[in-house]
Amino acid sequence: MSTEDSAAAVSRLCAACGMCCDGTMFQIVRMQPGEVPAELGRLGLKIRCRDREYYMEQPCSALREKRCTVYEQRPVRCRLFNCQQLGRVERGETTESEAMAMILETRALVEKVRGLIEQSGLREDGQALVERYERVASTPINEELEPELAAVREELEKTMRELKLQLNREFRLPPGSK
Repeated sequence: MSTEDSAAAVSRLCAACGMCCDGTMFQIVRMQPGEVPAELGRLGLKIRCRDREYYMEQPCSALREKRCTVYEQRPVRCRLFNCQQLGRVERGETTESEAMAMILETRALVEKVRGLIEQSGLREDGQALVERYERVASTPINEELEPELAAVREELEKTMRELKLQLNREFRLPPGSK
């Protein structure tokens, strides 16, 4: 695959995925030296500060239909991130169609988790998926009084474990890699 073909494939895959920006893979994006939080905030990004460190909350407010609306001005970490699926396509280790199948399979798991979270009583509130999951998982239930909710919770925990494993194995970069 030529560099041009590879770039086009990566662009198509990225536009079909969006999990690095929609709160699925990450809860925050840390700002890097030289970035001006106020400028990023003026672009509409949700910039926060804790312990004098700036970060952007996920899901990203600039994401619209899996596309970045501030692509040319996006934060440095966003510019540098290239998930494992994209890297494998660029290196010729997998095909675009195989990567797309993995993206679609993983997005289906994400949707299943979201549905189970809603069945558990927590409506979409704009928080990252892990935060929503943790809120549900930390809420006690009485299995005798709510057996159907206990079954939903069990399925949610199983599906979330599966999703986390798949994100770590197939999308997130291993610790220490660039």
